[in-house]
Amino acid sequence: MMSSNNENERLETVQRFLQLDYNKSTEFQDIVDLASQLCEMSVALITLLDKNVNWLKVRSGVDLEVMPRETSFCQYGIQQDNILIIPDATKDSRFNNNPLVQSDPNLRFYAGAPLILKNGLKLGTLCLFDLKPNNLTVLQQKTLSVLSRQVTFLMELELSHKLLQQQIKETESKNESLRKIAQFQSHQIRQPLTAIMGLIELVNDGAQPVDEGWLKMFSKAINNFDTTIHDIVSESIGSEDL
Repeated sequence: MMSSNNENERLETVQRFLQLDYNKSTEFQDIVDLASQLCEMSVALITLLDKNVNWLKVRSGVDLEVMPRETSFCQYGIQQDNILIIPDATKDSRFNNNPLVQSDPNLRFYAGAPLILKNGLKLGTLCLFDLKPNNLTVLQQKTLSVLSRQVTFLMELELSHKLLQQQIKETESKNESLRKIAQFQSHQIRQPLTAIMGLIELVNDGAQPVDEGWLKMFSKAINNFDTTIHDIVSESIGSEDL
């Protein structure tokens, strides 16, 4: 059994992968259909096991999108690293009170390959069901394992792409904020700088002698400019956008 810490981490990770649109690309459906055909099973699923429910994210042979976790076969499938095969659920004590076995749809056979991330967390399964007792050949078991790894690879790739798009959007938003800040700060700088340049031009044109009064005005303009620069630097350092 998983520790509570590992299960909490697993559930948090499941929530991230539940945000993916599994119908957006055909690859997931192609894998599920292929697993059903190659293993000659009537039902094939990609499931994500959440805290209380088992999400049937990609389906072949069934229309349901969600089932209670307590009745799911996949709760046992994620407890091991290899394929879990249950040839006949009526002969497995874990399913003595399971309504999926004891009544409609009267499930019998199950095979589930865990979807294992690079960090070892198991999100759910690529699984097969049949309404009669059954089994898989060695080649079919290997096929199911290979396909489950492809599912996990695609899921991680899709999540990475989604996160990258979010980062690009956030960066573009921050860049827009920075442009607005730069425009505002440029205006703040131009005002005192214009005043200083005006005083210098008055002297250069001979319209204003460099006397004590002029020096005081020039000193005041310089101090104002220095204060503005300090304010801008402090504002920039304190800005979350920067």
